[in-house]
Amino acid sequence: MQLRFARRGAWQLYAEKYKWIMDYSLYDDSQLIDGMLSNDSNVIAYFINKKCRPIFLYIIANIFESNIDINELISELYLYLAKDDWQIIRRFAYRSSLMTYISVVAVRYFKKKRERLIEKQSHITLNEKTMMIDHPTASLISERMIDVQAALRRMPNERYRKVIEVLDLQDESPEKLAEEMNVTIDNMYNIHRRALIQLRLIMGRKEDYV
Repeated sequence: MQLRFARRGAWQLYAEKYKWIMDYSLYDDSQLIDGMLSNDSNVIAYFINKKCRPIFLYIIANIFESNIDINELISELYLYLAKDDWQIIRRFAYRSSLMTYISVVAVRYFKKKRERLIEKQSHITLNEKTMMIDHPTASLISERMIDVQAALRRMPNERYRKVIEVLDLQDESPEKLAEEMNVTIDNMYNIHRRALIQLRLIMGRKEDYV
């Protein structure tokens, strides 16, 4: 299942199919920054689409595990950098290269974005997800639960399996389970989040347990 960001009228960054007025690769950091701060659409399009492309490829491979479209990252980074009259760009102090600075900014931003998405997803129990997906017919609900049970049996981490069975299938309180497992409630939520990730990975490989 592909992780997707909310669309907020993404700016058309593929301006004129890369028909640049000049070779912006010759621009130094200060020229690129001046172009962005003056809202030069050609400089912005070159910087976000072309200059930042290696950063996007790294983020796709290492943060989203190839489960995101590059155009969504382009839109998100542009909106983030341009927010509040380019305040993030204005904070660049020339203590490193501009691309090193943007790399750190972008990786931190998308890591937090992914964590928030996963946290939001983990707040929905497996039973609720099953009802949301398969509500139209009782037979489909039963088949989905069979899939979940089969995937649980394939989970290599018994602790993760127990957490999902108790919290999601038996609907017990996390506080009670945390006390039983002798962990803090924060650790319990983290364990639950990791358990759901492992379960989703297993359910994505049906050939392993059909």
